Amino acid sequence: MTLEQQLQVLLDKQALTELMYRFARALDRVDGELMKSTYWPDAVEEHQDPIFPELFYYNGNAHDFVDPAMAGFKALKATQHRISNPLIEVDGDEARAECYVWAYHVHEEEGVDREGILGGRHHFRFQRREGEWRILHRSTVFDWNQNQPASAIWAESFSDKYRGQRDRSDDSYHYIQR
Repeated sequence: MTLEQQLQVLLDKQALTELMYRFARALDRVDGELMKSTYWPDAVEEHQDPIFPELFYYNGNAHDFVDPAMAGFKALKATQHRISNPLIEVDGDEARAECYVWAYHVHEEEGVDREGILGGRHHFRFQRREGEWRILHRSTVFDWNQNQPASAIWAESFSDKYRGQRDRSDDSYHYIQR
């Protein structure tokens, strides 16, 4: 590969990494518009959550998945998805990737807050169309999970500005628009 080709692969890998991060941000900010922008209209979403198997089971069109996913995430009190260890292979306008995902969810069961903590991997197929990368297929494999009484301590005296919001009122939207 020429130096120019190597640089293009690096630029593509950075764009794909940021796309994976935007996907995670969409989940945590419960931003369906942002989530749809990460998928092509004909993309496929495929996964089943081990803690909420009925709520988050899906294998079909990714855009059709967004509304029920957002409804499910709104039912949770808090979420945080961390993406790490991305391995990306670029082949022209196609790419494949695996990244680790660590997901934290707070939900209520019988009046008690519980923490659902999940570890797994996202597998992606990406496609570049007219210069833009988006997800063509995403599959999630869960390697482990915990569902336990919540132990997180929340600083009640924080002002809302310094507390994460699960919508576009979150302070991050003052800095990063998408």
